[in-house]
Amino acid sequence: MAVYGYVCSDSFKIDDLDRALFTSGCREVFDDFVINTVAPGPGWRKLLCTVRSGDTVRIADWDNLSRDRKTAEFITTALTDLDVKVEMF
Repeated sequence: MAVYGYVCSDSFKIDDLDRALFTSGCREVFDDFVINTVAPGPGWRKLLCTVRSGDTVRIADWDNLSRDRKTAEFITTALTDLDVKVEMF
């Protein structure tokens, strides 16, 4: 079981969040630098191709995860449907 990180942000603090997730023990951190979009980006798609049942995903900067509640629910539901634990960081 591995721990991965995911950051979705529209600011340059994305590097600080990546670093914090690595420091917390994440094996790999996937990120999307997004501006004015509601769809998960390429980092999200890479994360989904990487995680396996029993893994954990730490999500940094929950407020920037998506621009609407439905997309945030989709992201967390997609992970839990894969039997992946979701942690807010």
